[in-house]
Amino acid sequence: MNTKYYYGLGRRKRSSVRAKYYDSETLEVTANGRDAKEYFTAYYYETLQTMFTNIGLKTGKITLFSNGGGLTGQSEAARLAIAKALLKKDETIKPTLKLFNYLTTDNRKVLPKRSGLKKARKARQWVKR
Repeated sequence: MNTKYYYGLGRRKRSSVRAKYYDSETLEVTANGRDAKEYFTAYYYETLQTMFTNIGLKTGKITLFSNGGGLTGQSEAARLAIAKALLKKDETIKPTLKLFNYLTTDNRKVLPKRSGLKKARKARQWVKR
């Protein structure tokens, strides 16, 4: 395996994913030491699969290291991390990545629970009489 790799970091909700992109003849994606199809279930892996088809990625070995959050946050953070790693590899791919919004960080977070309420915004039912 080549020691030269391109690095990208993606964050979403409480998740953070580090991606390393190695040049290779076939497309291999691993996440936390397992195959990405096994790690991310079918629905979440589809997020990455559509990214690969949209930008035309057919070769390369991608290693993902994810922690925190759930599968939704991790899969979307992985998409951002891979996009940043690919951008470091080849600057000419930037218009394509921007076209599909792969370089945009989704900075929405979960609201903290407020005192006096059941959840962040859910309150008790209001009774007039």
